[in-house]
Amino acid sequence: MKPITALLTALLVATNGAWLYRAFDQGVTESYRLQERYENANRLVVASTLATESVRGRPKTEVNAMLRKLFPAEQPFEKEGSLQTTWISLPLNSDGTVLGVAIDPGTRKEAVLGHTAVVGNEIFYPSAPSGGSQR
Repeated sequence: MKPITALLTALLVATNGAWLYRAFDQGVTESYRLQERYENANRLVVASTLATESVRGRPKTEVNAMLRKLFPAEQPFEKEGSLQTTWISLPLNSDGTVLGVAIDPGTRKEAVLGHTAVVGNEIFYPSAPSGGSQR
């Protein structure tokens, strides 16, 4: 009966070890995902802000022509008070000038959250810790 007990104990340790490894691996992967989502959201906010500065106050006809020139495969259209393309929305003022580039509120929220994650031997500081310098 001892060999069966030893075998079952070895199987228990092996399966628990495999489960522990998998749980750790998923945690590390999720930390990378959170950091990547945070960085991508901030890139979108920065690009949106930059694009807003380049189109704010311009007439919709001028911005429409610019979009057609820059993205010939896109077909800009006006819908619900905005100049739309497949990927962006440019809200319009009542006089037909562009207000800027709209960004999804969820993206803006994700950019503000600021995930700090320890991944492997790397430490990410999305914002400078109080009293310290940003890495």
